[in-house]
Amino acid sequence: MARAVPLSMRSKAICLGIITIGLTGCATQAPELPRYVQQSTESGYSTSQAVGAGAVVSKKIAILTRTAWLGLSEIEKSKVAELFELSILEDDQFGLITDVQGVDQSTQATSGGAVLGGAVANAAYIDKALRGGNYSATNQLALGILGAALGSSMDTKATSQFQFGYTVKLGDGDIKYFDEIKSTAFRHSVGVCVTVPSMTLLSQHVCTQTPDSVRKRFLG
Repeated sequence: MARAVPLSMRSKAICLGIITIGLTGCATQAPELPRYVQQSTESGYSTSQAVGAGAVVSKKIAILTRTAWLGLSEIEKSKVAELFELSILEDDQFGLITDVQGVDQSTQATSGGAVLGGAVANAAYIDKALRGGNYSATNQLALGILGAALGSSMDTKATSQFQFGYTVKLGDGDIKYFDEIKSTAFRHSVGVCVTVPSMTLLSQHVCTQTPDSVRKRFLG
């Protein structure tokens, strides 16, 4: 004859089953995260205005290359200067990135000194306690912590360092190489326009600027 299951046990089993099913259903699908996009202001992506630090500018800035500027007539130069705050870049002060290579030079933190210091202190205390017949777990713990603290002075902190080598085709057609060392892995992409040697991002039209494009952009 089958044994009757007590009502309390049966109720607990039913409740447990309901809870398990409910939890399983909750874990089957995670809610989608909302999409979030913003313009990066990380160093390496910020746009340069090519003006001196602390300068007060009341007009919009017009960044012009020397070659494009010299291709304008005197009347056109006067009109541009009247409408904009001028920043003239020499042809060897900007260029297009044609290649970039990076090396992760980061180092991990070390803890060997703390471990060794604690082990040595513990060993010395136990050896002394065994010879003297006076052992205390509290004293051993305190001495081990002290040894670890002293040994930690030999350890080094983790460092985050990345080196990037850029190949840049300058505005005058020359090819030069520039190195950048920074604490983040963010870097410029191939094909972007930058100032050199600071490697600051410029508006892309600067690297393709001609007298005609200046007329359309600033006088059109």
